[in-house]
Amino acid sequence: MTGFETDLAKIDAGAADFGTFAERAGTIFGDLGGALDALGACWGDDAIGQSFASSHVRPASAALTGVGDLGAGFGGVGDRFTETARTYRAAEDGNSAAFRAV
Repeated sequence: MTGFETDLAKIDAGAADFGTFAERAGTIFGDLGGALDALGACWGDDAIGQSFASSHVRPASAALTGVGDLGAGFGGVGDRFTETARTYRAAEDGNSAAFRAV
């Protein structure tokens, strides 16, 4: 034996948690986007404000997009954990059946 063990119940439980993480990330994205939209271009349109905007608006927008993408990312991780548990369970059941047949 290799000493490797898989706790399928823990994998299943952990996979379910990612749905909650995805939902929370979506809420954060919505709240943050709403707050930023409400503020608008609060840095002003004078030279200093324009300088600030040219340096910070694009990276801030990219960061907000990244927060928006977290929900799908968390959901995907949860799906992969679920599929991993399903695959391990099928392999374990197949191996058990093969040993019983011997």
